[in-house]
Amino acid sequence: MAEKKIKKIFFLFSLALAGCPDQIGQQCPAKTTSLGQFALARKGEHPAGECAALQADGGPPAVPLAPDDGGSLSATLCFGAGADGGPQLQLIIPTKGARPSDLLPDGGFHFVGSSAPVLGTACGAACAVAIDESFDGFLLTSPVDAGFSLQADGGLPEVTGLTGTIVDDLTTSSTTGCLCTLPCQMVLSVTGTRF
Repeated sequence: MAEKKIKKIFFLFSLALAGCPDQIGQQCPAKTTSLGQFALARKGEHPAGECAALQADGGPPAVPLAPDDGGSLSATLCFGAGADGGPQLQLIIPTKGARPSDLLPDGGFHFVGSSAPVLGTACGAACAVAIDESFDGFLLTSPVDAGFSLQADGGLPEVTGLTGTIVDDLTTSSTTGCLCTLPCQMVLSVTGTRF
């Protein structure tokens, strides 16, 4: 019963971070082009010391916050030039706007974001949890074994997917009323499929 409640709270927490489905088709920012829309399937990883919530009654066991099946989010990837003129990606997930990352020569990316402390998470109704998030990974092209490289005209090969890892660092200014031992990390592997 408690595990079901925690999964429901995690789902609601994810929705707060992800946004509404009717905003998926957002336009890419000015001076960028769309690389496509992607379904980001997330799967919980369970490293030692991961974020876990104790049962409200204090009984064992603690339940990991990262669910085995983290669901899927829709995202748009955009490509353009960064402020320094170098290649840059923009990741758009509804209600979060565009998160920029330099596009590395091997197709790598590093998106970061954060949220102010929020109440009502799996860590407890009165526990204000802030999240600093990083999403690191690589763009995939076809054929996969061909590697990734910018085209002679500065454009990109067709991006067929992406792979990466989301790391959420959870913190709180006060542990009073918290069911989680904070700070802690929640880790999700991500497989992005173009649709």
